[in-house]
Amino acid sequence: MIELDGLGKRYGEFVAVRDLTFSVASGEVFGFLGPNGAGKTTTIRMLMGILVPSSGWAAIDGLDCNLARVEVKRRVGYLPDAPMFYDFLRGREILEFVGEMHGQTRKDARANAVRLLDELGLADAAEEYAVNYSMGMKKKLGLACALIHDPSVLILDEPTNGLDPRAAHEVQHLLLGSAARGKTIFLSTHLLDMAERLCTRLGIIHKGELVAVGALDALRREVVPGGSLEEVFLRATQAEEGADMSGGAA
Repeated sequence: MIELDGLGKRYGEFVAVRDLTFSVASGEVFGFLGPNGAGKTTTIRMLMGILVPSSGWAAIDGLDCNLARVEVKRRVGYLPDAPMFYDFLRGREILEFVGEMHGQTRKDARANAVRLLDELGLADAAEEYAVNYSMGMKKKLGLACALIHDPSVLILDEPTNGLDPRAAHEVQHLLLGSAARGKTIFLSTHLLDMAERLCTRLGIIHKGELVAVGALDALRREVVPGGSLEEVFLRATQAEEGADMSGGAA
């Protein structure tokens, strides 16, 4: 469902992402891990057609993420790390607007907005202006926007960042439900415990390069036999530049 082949992004002499090659199967929950500045958000922005690759390519459902970016957006629900909204639209209005932009009738967009606001614990703030939303509320509203057109793929950049523990638990439960219904989820996160609970496979990026990819059990065997995900992550991101621990690459 998601495929990257030699994907790279360069800004002058600075290489933000280098030669990423891996794939994510349909219905898989793929965790994309890495330290701050590793290239996670740059990669996601190339998947969404926001940034043009300097080398290689990426495709979602067989569509080139750069050349067919409009069609890709129809099939993907995207949550950026810091979602932004029109300050003086209400939460309900924002969701209805996004639903209608995806071709829903006004009636269907409103029904879907009401349902998602309730599922994400925002029903009481539905008529509140977005400018008054907290960071956590904006994150949940952004997730609702990503879900409203029932996409087959979700690309989520730090979906629980800014949420309190209860809200984070609710979002994780919602993502598990989405995965159970067959959605493909590409999830960037700093929360290793969440990645361990949710993800069927993991990729670790460090200094723009993929240093490990595979199922957690396979990564443990290859990187830190019997170790935790935290130990795997620390060992992979401390590896000498050029070391390759991506033996489980798809």
